[in-house]
Order: sequence, then C-alpha cells, then structure tokens
Amino acid sequence: MMKKFIFTVCSLLTATLLMAQVSKEVTTTAPNTLKTQLPMPVWGTITNLKINGPLGEGDILFLSNVAKATSTLSELDMSNATDLMLIGKNSFNGLKSLKSISLPASVNTIEEKAFMDCSNLSTVNLPASGLTTIGNRAFANDTLISSLTLPATLGSIDPVAFNGCSHLYEFSVAAGSSYLSAIGGVLYTKEDQTLVCYPMARTEENYSIPEGTVHIGENAFSDCKALKMIEMPASVKTIGKKSFENCSGLSNMIVGDNVTTIGDYAFSGCKGLTAVVLSYRLKTLGDGVFLNCCNITSLRCEGSIPATYSSLVNPFFSDDPTICSIKPDLCVLSVPNTGLAKYKTAEGWKSFTNIEGFQVGK
Repeated sequence: MMKKFIFTVCSLLTATLLMAQVSKEVTTTAPNTLKTQLPMPVWGTITNLKINGPLGEGDILFLSNVAKATSTLSELDMSNATDLMLIGKNSFNGLKSLKSISLPASVNTIEEKAFMDCSNLSTVNLPASGLTTIGNRAFANDTLISSLTLPATLGSIDPVAFNGCSHLYEFSVAAGSSYLSAIGGVLYTKEDQTLVCYPMARTEENYSIPEGTVHIGENAFSDCKALKMIEMPASVKTIGKKSFENCSGLSNMIVGDNVTTIGDYAFSGCKGLTAVVLSYRLKTLGDGVFLNCCNITSLRCEGSIPATYSSLVNPFFSDDPTICSIKPDLCVLSVPNTGLAKYKTAEGWKSFTNIEGFQVGK
C-alpha cells in the first residue's frame, strides 16, 4: 500500500514539474545549427526559450515544427540573435501556446501569416530598427495584442497585417520614421497621407479624420463596431476596399466632398447605416459597396452624373435572397434636379423605385 502511495505521489510530482515553466538559454555558433542545441528529450519541456548567436531560416523552420508539435513554447526571445533576416510565411501560424515574442535586430521582413492565429500572443517586441516589411495577415487574429510599437525603418505594411486583432488599442511609431506616424494611436503613412489602420479595440463613438488625409486605406476601419459617426475632411480623395466593412455601429455617413472613388465592399456589413451622402465628385463605385447594408432608407448623391461601377457585383442590391441589401422600394434616392433624368435611366440607379430631385445648394 505504501509503495503504491509513493508511486502515485512521484507521478504527480513528475506531472507537475512537466507542467511548470522551464526556461532555457542557448547560444549558437553558426546559422541553421539550432537543433544541435535542442535535443529531442527537452523539446516538450521548454516553455521559455532565449536564443543568442547566429540564426538562419532553417532554424526558424526547425523551431516552428518543434513548437507546433509540443505546444509548450510560451515565450521566445531572439532579441540577441544575429544574421536572421526573414521570418517566413506561416512560420508560427496557429501556435496557440505562444504568449511573447522578441525578434532580433537583423530581421528585415516578416512574411505573410507568420504569426497569424497566435490567439494567446500578447507581447510583440519588434526590433528597434532594421525591420522594413510586415506582410499580409502577419499578425491577423492575434486577439490579445493591445499595443504595438513599429520601428522607424518600417516602410511597407500590408493593409490587413493586423486584421482581427480585436484587443489592439493603439499604435506607436519610433522616432525618425519617414514613412509612418501614429496620431492618437491611429496609424498613418506620411508620404501618401493614408489612414492605414484604426485599431479595433478603440471605444470612441465619434472620430474625426485629420485634415490632410488623402486616402482611407484598405480595411482601415474594418470591424470597428464602437464607431457611430466619422467626420471625413475634404482632403480625402479615395476610400479603399473594405475600409469600413462591418462597422455595424455607424448610423450615417457623409462622404468627403472630394472623394472620387469608393472601393469594393467599402461599407459592406454596416447594418446600422440608415443614411448616406455621396460626394458630387464621385465617379466610381466598387463591387458590393453597400452589400449587407439592410437599413439604408436615404441615399443622397450630390453629383448630377451617376457614378459608374463594374457589372460584377451591384454596389446596392443583391439577387441572392439570403443576403440583405438596400431595398429599392424603401430607400429614397435624392439627386440634383439637373441629373434626375440621367439617374432614372442609368444602370443600377434606375432600380430605385423612389428617385427624387433637389435643387443644388438646398
């Protein structure tokens, strides 16, 4: 009986030790030799790993395979590593155990989906300088990241690099950047004056886009459900694809006076929208701009010439009964008296049952 008790206690202690945090620090002497520092027996015990010395892409592949196979790695510190220039496509994609990552100064590129779906990743320490590119969905759906500091050297960031980061509240940019700026936690480019990303976790109901902003980037406000009103300055000329997708809190939208183009699905899923005003300079509407906008009852177009759109996906209406869209018999389309005849015959626009004219300036 005593032997059985001792065996049980020892088993529990062993299990507890295995579950406890195990930190390990290794130093490599050449790139792509990490596996010699991490023999198989220790793979499943390491939770916190610090790597010094030269690393290669083969080391990242090895580390990725081991981490995904064991699901124990929680903290990965490569801040003192050298030589590594690339975090490759899908390297740590879906690694649920990862909570903290620190990258070396040598890294210049984080490729597509490198850290996508790391749902417990909350701390990301990017190199202070050297990083130039963050690729498509690199950190998408990393729901615990709340803030991020981007290096001054970063010159290319994909529009959906942080898509689905539902706890992301603010960006900051290191001093000296010639490409990016963070204004009140919102990310902008300097040269082409694009609003890149409004963090999803912000709680403001109203937001005024700064004067001087020229482009609202692809997915810039997507899934920002707290927003109820956005003020758009006259400096804005283009609205990118899916830029306001699923902003379900928006109740009305006045598009800036100088907007000429609204991209595909720009307001798709904005189910709270009831009234929209389109600028008099608008020339092009993308596919499905107002798809899944079921409650728009007032659409006012300031221009006397109807904006054109491709025939692929109607910007207003859907033939699929399972997809809600603007109801042509319930929405009032208001247009300038001088363009009334054009709207009543223009493809798509003529489908509105209620088209009424107004005198410009009133």
